[in-house]
Amino acid sequence: MSGDARFGSTVRRWEVALACAAAALVLAAIAAAALVAVPPTIANLASEVSDGRAPTDLGDAAVVVPADWVVTRDSEDAITVRTPDGALRASLESIDESPADAVAVAAGGGAVRAEVLASGLTAVHVDLDDGGVVAGVGEPDAAPSVRVVVEVRPAEGDEPAAYRTAIGDLLEGIRR
Repeated sequence: MSGDARFGSTVRRWEVALACAAAALVLAAIAAAALVAVPPTIANLASEVSDGRAPTDLGDAAVVVPADWVVTRDSEDAITVRTPDGALRASLESIDESPADAVAVAAGGGAVRAEVLASGLTAVHVDLDDGGVVAGVGEPDAAPSVRVVVEVRPAEGDEPAAYRTAIGDLLEGIRR
């Protein structure tokens, strides 16, 4: 074998090795992109936009989510909803506790308030320091109830208090 033939064979081995390494990097990049893109896509497939009239089942309760809010089913007993602007996100879960027990842990010294909703159910709620709310909605002192955990992240310059009406509309939509 001449020196040129050995040199050509060595160069081809390096070319094959570099091509394999490049292919491995491309596959790793595709896998990383899939890990980032697939979970939100699956969540979007499980989401629907509320019409503001049809109730969404929530275990042994139901909730009429305000119109144009996005509803994502988490389980048979739990959903997550968010406003069209995405600033308010709420988790609703049917639980085997009274409304007062549903907020007891979250209260942490905050003022717990109770109100009778138009539906006749009682809403026990406490405001969180970040503008969110934890509420329990159901029959007073009776289980089961619906626990609602609201997070508010308004746009720059907006106040979380601007979403109080939206929170009230959501709580008013809960049915037993």
